[in-house]
Amino acid sequence: MGDSHETNLKELIGRFVSQSGKQHLMDKQLLFDRWPEYVGGICAQFSKCEDLRNGILFVRVSNAALRFELFGHKSQILKKIQQDFGPMVRDLSFRV
Repeated sequence: MGDSHETNLKELIGRFVSQSGKQHLMDKQLLFDRWPEYVGGICAQFSKCEDLRNGILFVRVSNAALRFELFGHKSQILKKIQQDFGPMVRDLSFRV
């Protein structure tokens, strides 16, 4: 009996979050938290997701060499992100 109540509660919370417009914020935070999975631990130490606006993920990098490296792998990184988040992210912008 506990499982059905738990499921119903999860569904209600999910509907509330979606209807209140908070789902995008939750997805954005999840994306930011998962950044190391997409670029690897070393690159993640020297880069940070700053914003997601109009489908563009803005990433701050520590130096131009890392920006060049990430830019070279941009399509692969974007593909991984889109597998998890769909069309929410359509482009990446790396800034020093």
